[in-house]
Amino acid sequence: MSYHRSARRIYSIPVILGVLLIAALPTSGQSPQKIESFTATTANMTAGNGESVRINVFAWTSAADREKFVAAFKEKGEPQLLEALSGSPSVGYVWTSETLGYALRYAHRIALPDGGERIILLTDRPLGSWSRTPLKAAGADGQPSPLTALELRLSRSGRGEGKMSLAAAITVDEGAKTLALANYEKAPVLLKQVVRVPGARTE
Repeated sequence: MSYHRSARRIYSIPVILGVLLIAALPTSGQSPQKIESFTATTANMTAGNGESVRINVFAWTSAADREKFVAAFKEKGEPQLLEALSGSPSVGYVWTSETLGYALRYAHRIALPDGGERIILLTDRPLGSWSRTPLKAAGADGQPSPLTALELRLSRSGRGEGKMSLAAAITVDEGAKTLALANYEKAPVLLKQVVRVPGARTE
């Protein structure tokens, strides 16, 4: 092979890489992905107490999908809901101290009259199961559910508390047309110091 032919091939490599990089960048018609983040600390647990939790939501479940999940739950309860959730795309993640995160399959936000909000999230696994020690609420009996529902209640300032299906049953909030936790007010707080992280970042 001649020197000139080799040089042409060597010089062409940066050009090819540059073209590939430009092709991978978002076009002007695409907006970057917005991520809403929340942090919290687990409380009132016999397993996993005092653990830092981070929640990232990059999409809210559509009304059509909410109807599908509600219908599945009404038909055959948690087993049917779990099947529907497991086949749906991820809309975010819950991160604990474990290396792997838990994919959120359901995320819904409801504005409250006082300027606060309810945020309802579901995963298709029990939190803590990657380490084989699922989180367990103090006083909870029996085996953990194969899925986890979380409900956050935030004030106008973006601070509040959260509860989970570890100590409250999953139900349907007919008024809000969403899955939610039953008797939220009476359930123990399992996520304290919940804070919306200021400033959404993009991916």
